[in-house]
Amino acid sequence: MAKRIPDELYADLALVNGKIATMDGGDSLAEAVACKGEKIIKVGTSQEVDAYIGKHTEVIDLKGKLVTPGFVDTHVHFSSGGRNVRKVDLRYVRSMDALIEAIKKKAETFPKGMWIQGYGYNESKLKEKRFPNRYDLDKASMDHPISVTRQGGHDGIRVNSLALEMAGISKDTPDPVPPSFIMRDPETGEPLGNLREAGAKSVLDLIAQEPVLTKEEMKEGLVMTDTLMLSWGITSIQEPGAPMDFLPLYRELLDEGRIHIRNSFLIAAPSMGRSYHRNERYQVATDLAVEAGYATNFGDNHLKFAGIKLGHDGSMSAGNCAVYEPYLNYPTPDNYGVVHGFTNDELNSGSALAEFSPIVIKLHKAGMRCGIGAIGDRGIDFYLDCVEAAYNEAPRPDSRHSMEHCSLPTQEALERMKRLDVTSSTSVGFGWELGDQHRGFMGMERMKRYMPMRSFKEMGIVASGNADWSVCSANVFEGIHVCVNRTSETGQDLGQSQAISVMDAIRVYTWNGAYITFEEDIKGSIEPGKLADMGILDTDILTCDPSDISKTKVLTTIVDGKVAYKRD
Repeated sequence: MAKRIPDELYADLALVNGKIATMDGGDSLAEAVACKGEKIIKVGTSQEVDAYIGKHTEVIDLKGKLVTPGFVDTHVHFSSGGRNVRKVDLRYVRSMDALIEAIKKKAETFPKGMWIQGYGYNESKLKEKRFPNRYDLDKASMDHPISVTRQGGHDGIRVNSLALEMAGISKDTPDPVPPSFIMRDPETGEPLGNLREAGAKSVLDLIAQEPVLTKEEMKEGLVMTDTLMLSWGITSIQEPGAPMDFLPLYRELLDEGRIHIRNSFLIAAPSMGRSYHRNERYQVATDLAVEAGYATNFGDNHLKFAGIKLGHDGSMSAGNCAVYEPYLNYPTPDNYGVVHGFTNDELNSGSALAEFSPIVIKLHKAGMRCGIGAIGDRGIDFYLDCVEAAYNEAPRPDSRHSMEHCSLPTQEALERMKRLDVTSSTSVGFGWELGDQHRGFMGMERMKRYMPMRSFKEMGIVASGNADWSVCSANVFEGIHVCVNRTSETGQDLGQSQAISVMDAIRVYTWNGAYITFEEDIKGSIEPGKLADMGILDTDILTCDPSDISKTKVLTTIVDGKVAYKRD
């Protein structure tokens, strides 16, 4: 048979006989894709792609399987995979006894006196429906100082008696200024081991003195995280608060071919400054970033500077993100949460805005993008005030500052986001694991605007998807389930009026994610000229029963036109 095209133009990889959700402007479906090097060169029918198949082309017969663009998760704490190697994963314990046993097993492998750290428990999922205290943790070990953090990491720490003793915290220790606290036994005044913000500083200082992980330990943790992300079809992430010391490790692993994920990182403002003062650390970081001449999108297609991570609006499930109406069914009455540690008086007087907005203004004027952690409606409004102040002083179209999480915006906030070109990096994955708790705290009336995916779409606000891994599982199909079905893992209603179509939900996790980081021209859809990042699914989520979407598995993940992951 005569050559149809020159040898040098034959594809390296071809996917044929499938269903390709291209996510192009018209949401077109195709049958086949041809890739050359790291790029897509042809999308069309199997017959059309056949012309690009040569004797050295790797051909994957899809046998009707659905292919999507590689998923983009815009809030993944990828470096946690390196830092958590020695920690105890408590995300899936369901009783206090199980939590204690998990920590005890880890303690048996550590020398006496070495810190044991755990992360990810959720008191609402424990049989006892309460937080661990010092006496619970003492049962795990009296020979090791122990510190555990709640799912989300925004509710302080819980420590055992040895940790309190080492940190010099006793019933005589003065209480810190609220919202920081040292929780005490109401009868004896003894600390119970629950410490938040300034109340936890002395413990955190001790933990910081622990022997650091070896370079190889950290690298191995990152490789494991890379495989985990690929198993969900994730090929690109935005990492909020990427620690500076991990970036060289990413580069080494990329150069060694041991990781594949594309990382557009937001540098952690606190990691660049060393002060514990509430906002001085952000100001120090801002000055350093501006003086260094950082530019958004500096880097390459695998490791790229995407801006600065700012803000701290607490956690809805921990009961400390800032809201206008108090939490329902919360242990303490009249709880409105907090914004970045500011008091309500500071918020109401405008002094909080006067203190924080100059930081956003300086970064905005320097041409940088800000990813701002904002969950509750009051928190979102506060940070939008900061962004609006920046726009008023220095109009800069298409700056794409993002509200990270953006769980409960008001209608007025949506209108401002549209006007200011603010995007939403929406933690829809929260709805699957934490939706029951969020609904309990917010009530159904507020759930009508909880992660308002339909409102975002109708108003033209670009909203991406994430699960804030490792806070929640980064299983993209759980996030898509929430977008489409608006129900939690247990089937609780999360506000049906905000449901979107499956195609729109796929767009949330593909093109929209690429747009957030100014990369929609190179990825996020399956089109000629774009990066060849794709996932082959075991289920056609476009046609299956919507209740089965969360059960979907990724069979193969392709990055740069090469198979990077294949399910056994």
